[in-house]
Amino acid sequence: MTDSYLPRAEYEFSEHPIGSEQVDPDPIVQFRIWFEKEARSGERDGNRMALATADDAGRPSVRMVLLKQFGTDGFLFFTDYGSRKAIELEQNRHAALLFHWPRLQRQVRIEGAVDRVSREISEHYFSLRPRTSQAGASVSRQSEPLLDRDRFESEVRNLGGGSEPIPCPESWGGYRLVAERFEFWQGQPGRTHNRIVYLPGGDGWQRSELQP
Repeated sequence: MTDSYLPRAEYEFSEHPIGSEQVDPDPIVQFRIWFEKEARSGERDGNRMALATADDAGRPSVRMVLLKQFGTDGFLFFTDYGSRKAIELEQNRHAALLFHWPRLQRQVRIEGAVDRVSREISEHYFSLRPRTSQAGASVSRQSEPLLDRDRFESEVRNLGGGSEPIPCPESWGGYRLVAERFEFWQGQPGRTHNRIVYLPGGDGWQRSELQP
């Protein structure tokens, strides 16, 4: 057995305790409160989230994506339908999201089932993207082998430099995760962190606190 562990991080948690009675009864409202506070903290990428999926054999994979909308109907993100994440979501609709906001010493975990959104929603959002992003999404066959990067980049430049509207590819669109479980995590000194969980119950949500 080796004693060569990684160096201990010089990081101290502030004391900002929360309990199950100090959060909103509605987890969407509570998420919005934290999300907006993260935005006010000066962090530019508070909508970054880790998306964990698994294939039909239970083998997991995870990557960072961007949240584009949230509300009572779920958490919206977009991707290429040929990507690994999309293929796994077709095999297994259950996925998990993780938001990590280190400035506030907070994390939010969300689990639920994922479905494609309507073509109308996908096309509308695609129309709002920068032209360079539209061109990249149109040329890319995400997760397939890239045999010639120079050619790929040339095709993206040529399409992006044109003047004709770039239509939303049929292979690109949105997904929405409908939450079945929330966990709000607040860092505390001595690693005695607060963990508030919301689960469906009764006519709404039941919340409780977990040990750290």
